[in-house]
Amino acid sequence: MGQVKQALIELSEHLEGNIGNVALNGGYLYIYIDDKLIHIASIPSPNVLADRSSDSVVENIDQFEDESGNEFVIAIYSSITGIEWYLNEYPDNTDLLMRMRYDVSINEN
Repeated sequence: MGQVKQALIELSEHLEGNIGNVALNGGYLYIYIDDKLIHIASIPSPNVLADRSSDSVVENIDQFEDESGNEFVIAIYSSITGIEWYLNEYPDNTDLLMRMRYDVSINEN
């Protein structure tokens, strides 16, 4: 059972992520399979005038395909506490998913 749990934890690292940096001016999430860039998703600016952290969340949903025709949907949430992303729809191919990685670029002032 421990090996299955470890495999699920490792896979989840390729399906979601977060950073504590605030994207006041938005930014971009670069999505790679191996070292090949397959998509650039927009990171929205959070609602900085919100009274509560939960009210500061702004969402962006992006659909994209890789060059093999595999379809993906990613949700990106930007708030005054940071940025989170979740791959909501993806192919049933663990090997492919384990080769995915993400880079965040936050726009400067």
